[in-house]
Amino acid sequence: MGPSASELRTIPLFHGFGDDELQEVADLWKHVDDKNPLFDVNEPATSLYLLTKGEVLLERPGDDTFKLSPPALIGELGALTGLPRSTRAIVQPGSTVWALPAKRIQAFLGEHQELGVRFLVNLLGIVADKVHRDQRRIADMRSNLISTQKELKRLRELVLETVETPLSAPVHDTLDKLITHNRRVNYRVEPPPALAANVRFDSGTAPIADISRTHVTVHLPQNPPAQGTWVSGVALLANTEVPISGRVHRVTGHKMTIELDLMIDEFAAALEGYLTRAQLLDILC
Repeated sequence: MGPSASELRTIPLFHGFGDDELQEVADLWKHVDDKNPLFDVNEPATSLYLLTKGEVLLERPGDDTFKLSPPALIGELGALTGLPRSTRAIVQPGSTVWALPAKRIQAFLGEHQELGVRFLVNLLGIVADKVHRDQRRIADMRSNLISTQKELKRLRELVLETVETPLSAPVHDTLDKLITHNRRVNYRVEPPPALAANVRFDSGTAPIADISRTHVTVHLPQNPPAQGTWVSGVALLANTEVPISGRVHRVTGHKMTIELDLMIDEFAAALEGYLTRAQLLDILC
């Protein structure tokens, strides 16, 4: 016994499924007993969950907490794509939650290909809607950042124009540091799987965690050099080789961030081209 067909009918992933088809899907679910949390941050995603009674809290460390009410599908994108969890799901007392392993629903849809196509169309619609809403929020954040930058620059000019006091230099330097840090040139991109990126050092090859026009962060298999050390290598950006060098800006465990030296125009253009291609994957055209 799983969730009812009427409960599944409200879930966008199953829009267009008939009553008999929904009942078949309902039979795939298993009741979750005494599993709390349902999943945790960075845990491999293997199942999707359905809340039909009570409440589930979604916690993002250092960010918001969301309260989910039934009917609510939880963790479906992570489970269907194999992504690690980015949140922690806490089931509140008295709640009813069902679990469906991703492999089980995939096998079912493989045997019922017409339903599989319908399911895929629904999934693409959900993802497209999510990306569209994310872009709207990013646009709002960018607008706020631009307004903040203008005000910071105005305050910096005001400090320069007024009579100098013991506070003038530290206030000016702090404002200047914030303005530089918030410049668009410092925006970092996480290499997507379709555009894999690594850096080849003398000691071996390390995957790139994120990259911008001014910095690159890599995961090293061995202990990284000390902060301030000069390093060099070759960035392999989706089959394009770009020589890089610079000082170690920050070290966290086996993660190392390099502040890049200036590049010649040819290599700077290659890096810019890679960043543009990677950023376009985040844009819903």
